[in-house]
Amino acid sequence: MRVRHSKVVAIACIVAAIVFGALALVSNDVSFVGALTPAAFLGFGTVLLIRPYLIVDNDAVIVKALIGPAQETYPLNRSDAVEFDGKRVFVIHDGVRRRLRGVTGWLADKHDWAAFRAWGERRGR
Repeated sequence: MRVRHSKVVAIACIVAAIVFGALALVSNDVSFVGALTPAAFLGFGTVLLIRPYLIVDNDAVIVKALIGPAQETYPLNRSDAVEFDGKRVFVIHDGVRRRLRGVTGWLADKHDWAAFRAWGERRGR
């Protein structure tokens, strides 16, 4: 299962890129940073739409980096569980409770997040 990033957050970044780009075009004096800001927001929003947030398998949960090949893998055995505690997600592997760093529900697509939660609750039984 793939958990995608929130489309709302991605579209908000793209809209911010359009607004900042329009402001840069109408401004008489634009700094280098001001000119790069729309490109950064556009790139960030596009990456949020394309790259998966999490890849969930029966034997691992993989947290993908937003940019680049980096990822963090949390291995799972049959007896391991996934816990949801408020805004935090934990993997219980061989009796050790580890937090999935950087994983929060507000940054995930709501339907994918609901499926991930249901999968984690079924697995915990």
